[in-house]
Amino acid sequence: MPRRKQTEGEKKIDISQMAEDLGVSKTTVSRALSGNGRVSEATRARVVQYAKEKNYVPNMLARGLVTQQSYNISLVFSRQFGNLAAPFLRKTVSAVYDIAARNDYDVLMTMVGEQETSPMQRLLVNRKIDGVILARTLERDPLIPMLQKSGIPFVAIGRPADQDVISVDHDQVGGCRELVSLLLMKGLHRIALLGGSMLYTVNQSRLEGYKQAHDRACCKIDESLLFLELESDDLRTSAVELAVQRGADCILCMDDQVALLALSTLRQLNLRVPQDIRLASLYDDEALQGCTPQITAVSFDAEQLGRRTAQQLLSLIRHQPVETRTLLGYQVGLRLSTQT
Repeated sequence: MPRRKQTEGEKKIDISQMAEDLGVSKTTVSRALSGNGRVSEATRARVVQYAKEKNYVPNMLARGLVTQQSYNISLVFSRQFGNLAAPFLRKTVSAVYDIAARNDYDVLMTMVGEQETSPMQRLLVNRKIDGVILARTLERDPLIPMLQKSGIPFVAIGRPADQDVISVDHDQVGGCRELVSLLLMKGLHRIALLGGSMLYTVNQSRLEGYKQAHDRACCKIDESLLFLELESDDLRTSAVELAVQRGADCILCMDDQVALLALSTLRQLNLRVPQDIRLASLYDDEALQGCTPQITAVSFDAEQLGRRTAQQLLSLIRHQPVETRTLLGYQVGLRLSTQT
């Protein structure tokens, strides 16, 4: 059937008109545009091309009424990171938004306390979302059993204890293990570790990598050089001072912000990096890359993490197969030679 010519002044076209013009059913047009359901590749290409020619913009509200979907996904953060001050979080969020927008989804930012569930409960009861990304993973996370019970698709960033939870993470254990191994090979055997709350599985993973590196090098860890649960700058500054007093030859920070604070504290103590003491970080960003002196660090691709997580969630929403656990790579900054 020949296509009906668009009349002058005609601006919008809907699925019904497209179906009539193309000589197919509305269901076929909907399936071709959404990518869901059985439609031949030739028909799909024909519908998509026609939609482009007519500048078709889908009515998400109407589509949602038909498919019983909201076309919203929830991105869950802990309240303490709600200002997105950390570059890693900003890059991850931006990548999630990009993938969601390309697939006609909006992202709802959801802030929760470590043991808080009511914000998510409201979203589920009111059916405001089609899926959830947990941008932080906690030990005994109360949101995970809630989401499992609801049946809504969700993906966790991190390493959940439940092996059946779909998750995406960088190889935190491997990255930390490799960096600590390099430090030990350089003859640094009193490596102080500074980190935050061990309720977060990312910090647990980094501690595990730290311990594995020492085990492989047959090097005993001095427990007095482990400074964990550092949730304020005052605690972090005190930890740096104590590490120096206890004879640390290197200070290893679990993230870039702690590393920058440690560098400032060491300068106040009139200690030179790397001449008097070494400094390393388990996350790299632009601030560290432009830092003088250079700080050896592990690099993780935050944008890749956000993209892959969003893609996994959209696949789950569309009932497509996904990997249960996706582990992304890392790079260790080769700056040790500048610190000899």
